[in-house]
Amino acid sequence: MIRFSRREDYAVILVTALAQRFNKKPVPLSRIARQYRISLLFLRNLANELRKENIIGAIEGRNGGYFLKKDPKELLMGDVLESFSSSPVLPCCSVGMSRVHLGKCPKEAFCDPGFIWRKLNKEFLEKISCLTVNQFMEYR
Repeated sequence: MIRFSRREDYAVILVTALAQRFNKKPVPLSRIARQYRISLLFLRNLANELRKENIIGAIEGRNGGYFLKKDPKELLMGDVLESFSSSPVLPCCSVGMSRVHLGKCPKEAFCDPGFIWRKLNKEFLEKISCLTVNQFMEYR
């Protein structure tokens, strides 16, 4: 199965949860953590990274919470994923794919399946990077 890292996966969950409430009251991270059964501390760390990239914002205080800074119809999934890695890689190959994003797979010269995985990885990332958050959510 092709998967993103846990950080990327949970960041997508956070962003889509905020997108569902776009232009409404800010959402407390504790609510999202409880709803999706994600560690609140882990979610806070992700939120801080997304704030640094100007993808989400926060309001402190009793009625505070987090919100998307950009319309989900304009925010690209690629921007969200690149907040955590300039070249995300899908860990789908057990013989070195995890090092492909560094360009140093030790078996690249003779591994035909690895070539196919790298090609599929590239095509998938190109496709998902062009999707807006809104389009991504419509795939349900």
